[in-house]
Amino acid sequence: MRTTQSFLRIVVMGLITAVFLLGFTPTKAMGKAEYRIIAATNGAIGSEEHQAVKEFGKRLEELSKGRIKVDAFGIELGDAMSQIERLMDGAQQIYFGELTWLANVHKDLNISAMAFTFKNVEHLIQFLQSDRGNKIWNELLEKNGIRVLDFSGRRLPRVVMSKRLLKSIDDFQGLKMRVPEIPIYLRVWKHIGTSTHRVTWGEIYLALATGLVEAHEGPIDGIWAIRTHEKAPYMLRTDHIYSLYFVAVNDKFFRNLPKDLQEAVITAAKDSTRFINTLIHEEKILAKYKAEKTNVIYNEKLREQLLDKLSTLGPQLEAEGFWSKGLYEYAIKLAK
Repeated sequence: MRTTQSFLRIVVMGLITAVFLLGFTPTKAMGKAEYRIIAATNGAIGSEEHQAVKEFGKRLEELSKGRIKVDAFGIELGDAMSQIERLMDGAQQIYFGELTWLANVHKDLNISAMAFTFKNVEHLIQFLQSDRGNKIWNELLEKNGIRVLDFSGRRLPRVVMSKRLLKSIDDFQGLKMRVPEIPIYLRVWKHIGTSTHRVTWGEIYLALATGLVEAHEGPIDGIWAIRTHEKAPYMLRTDHIYSLYFVAVNDKFFRNLPKDLQEAVITAAKDSTRFINTLIHEEKILAKYKAEKTNVIYNEKLREQLLDKLSTLGPQLEAEGFWSKGLYEYAIKLAK
């Protein structure tokens, strides 16, 4: 099985190389598209992210009247950081993904992964549209060649899924919990007191089944796709992180396009985030969970305990240089 997957990955990467070498330079001689580009996400095939990338490609081909041909891919092109690195190199022209991953490129976006910093998604958007937010976008453009076209695709909040009922912060002490390999996520859950385990997203179900982990966290919509509620039937609505989907383009490629095609790329990006927002409905997804006997729990007292426990971590991480000085207080005060 692994040999087959490796072979397929080699074939796909070979095709990508061919597209890159022949692709986003003008190809009028071919008699069809003038440009051929790669647009991708790290979402699974058929996921909302993958559907949104395909929608981007469809819209861009329509808006450009066929002058741009888009090859749309999902996780077969690799994980988020592999694709973001390819975006910066210019081997991939478009990336559609979750905001948190850009923190690996610009440290100030680590603030978006600091649990309980943002009260809701509107608070996060307010920050990203503020002077400090615009500074981040400008620096990504100037230093990394990443032009963020839109960041209005909404993810559902991150929650905790557990094999047993968690009633207080004491129940988190020593809890075997899967946490993404993102430094600030690991720091948050270690600070709370859990025993963090690094397991890939696609292997969480098995890790819960075998007892390697007892709980994990993640976005409500993403968790449904991997069905871990079958092994961890307690959903604790911590809503500790709100996030967004963004669409980014390689700036060199973008600047080399004619003005009308630049406008087409921007419009297609905005249309793709609007599209994904039509796919994700919290009430409908929660109804599906409840129909399959998932216990959806709102415990405000526990949320307050977690928030209080983490109140010292934000300033500590800022002192360690996880983000620029004063950014934590700036973000929190925006909501007041």
